Amino acid sequence: MRLRYRFLIAAALLAALVALFSACRPTEPTPDAATGTEPPTETEARAETETETAEQETETEEPETAPAADRTGEEIYLAHPELTPVNYASPALLPRTEDAGQSYVDGVTFLCDSPFYWLKLYGLLSGGYDTTQVWTGPEGTMTLGYLEGFGILDPVDGVLRTIPEIAALRRPPMMIITVGINGVALWDEDAFKEEYLRLIDEIGEASPDTEILLQSILPIAPSYAHWGEITNASITAANAWILEVAERRGLHYLDTFSALVGEDGNIRPELVKDDGLHANEEGLKLALGYIRTHAFTGRSE
Repeated sequence: MRLRYRFLIAAALLAALVALFSACRPTEPTPDAATGTEPPTETEARAETETETAEQETETEEPETAPAADRTGEEIYLAHPELTPVNYASPALLPRTEDAGQSYVDGVTFLCDSPFYWLKLYGLLSGGYDTTQVWTGPEGTMTLGYLEGFGILDPVDGVLRTIPEIAALRRPPMMIITVGINGVALWDEDAFKEEYLRLIDEIGEASPDTEILLQSILPIAPSYAHWGEITNASITAANAWILEVAERRGLHYLDTFSALVGEDGNIRPELVKDDGLHANEEGLKLALGYIRTHAFTGRSE
């Protein structure tokens, strides 16, 4: 009886050891019920996950870089240290683009002094001489610093209105401001910027949806009657102020000056009228071409 009892105890211990060793042994993967394939081991699953992550990172697009600044005229600035060079690092400077076409120019209103008033006189805009795209004073010009309460001749109905009044009434989708040639001789840097900022703010308040672009003052020739009071050195200094104003208000700037300036640091002689101040028809066509190929394509986020 004792022998049988010992046998039963030994059998129970053996069974327990077998069960213990079976639990410690790695289990073989079981086939997947749907596919009949064996599921991957932990090592294989980890390797697969790492591969998928690497593929996703490879497929991620590189972030877009800002277009390089158009450095037209840079060599001229280097050759003529009396000229204030363009700040090519400025985020306000509009880069070169594909030609936006005539329809782009058709959507622009030009708030301008006399040099760009000749767009109307030469009939270079849609509507020719009767274009409604040129806004200026009744005498074909206006002076920065004297624009508070100044009467703009509304080309739609011929009524004199202040700049805020006509902006609020007409609400142009896009406006290029080209003023300051007269202010160069009248104002120092602080006063010039203050008047320019006031003008922009008045327009923005009157017509909040109008996209405002600031344009450089065009170069002139030494034959200008008041050369000395105004030179291309003083014009490029003022253009740098305008660019800084654009930066302060988050606007964009057109460096049209560089498209018309010649190797001598003055406007190219074939692009200027005999008075030395106003660009001729070819000069203004070139300026319009620059505007079309440095188009505003929307604000960056």
